[in-house]
Amino acid sequence: MYKVFSFILPVLISFPLLLSAQDKDSLKTIPKPFHKNVIKINPTPMLLWSKKNLTFSYERIVTPTQSFAVSLGYLEFPRLFNDSIAGILEITSRQKMGINISGEYRFYLASRNERPTPDGVYLAPYLSFYGYRFKNGIDVMHTNVDSGCVLNGNFYCFNLGIQLGYQFVFWKRFTLDLIFIGPSVSYYGGGIDISGQVDFEKLKEVNEEVYNKIIEKYPLVSDYIFKKSFKSDGKLDIFSLGFRYVIQFGYHF
Repeated sequence: MYKVFSFILPVLISFPLLLSAQDKDSLKTIPKPFHKNVIKINPTPMLLWSKKNLTFSYERIVTPTQSFAVSLGYLEFPRLFNDSIAGILEITSRQKMGINISGEYRFYLASRNERPTPDGVYLAPYLSFYGYRFKNGIDVMHTNVDSGCVLNGNFYCFNLGIQLGYQFVFWKRFTLDLIFIGPSVSYYGGGIDISGQVDFEKLKEVNEEVYNKIIEKYPLVSDYIFKKSFKSDGKLDIFSLGFRYVIQFGYHF
């Protein structure tokens, strides 16, 4: 928890600095925005996880130096297992889907920016949510009994943070939006559950195999998300630190 609070304090301090920066910007003649809306496509989840991921966002300029933006997208991760889990369970069917949602309020730094908003450097507090659910039909291996088990998984993450980015506007219409730094305080929850005729003493082996596969495919999450108790109970309930980096292409109208 010390690491979490050590991050929250700088974030809270940043908000008065944002307001102070806005006061200084008010002394400068700020160019009027060309248009007030931007629609964007965010290929970042597609590049990181799956080609099926598709996320769109909308930004609305509300003052010459401020805007808000919302994003919504379909989320899917690559499969962790091929045909079996821990040499115990055979996967017979698969279902999976997810969603990502985010909202932010941007402060464009007119003292740094020469062109109209939304072109230039910005700071923005943001809130984001990632939710993912999967359901696999499974049979217990090395037995003649048709077990007809179901493996359910549900993982989600809430992030509250502040980001630094730069948006380029080309020919007054097309945008390239880059979020360079986006640290956050994050909550991770969810877990896995197996229902049906299965020896529940073996579930720890299944949980450990799931844990190891996640760490293998997503090595950066090990220090931020998972803890040893996941191996014994299959549940995730932890506050930690997170981060955000995004690239978006848009149309300004």
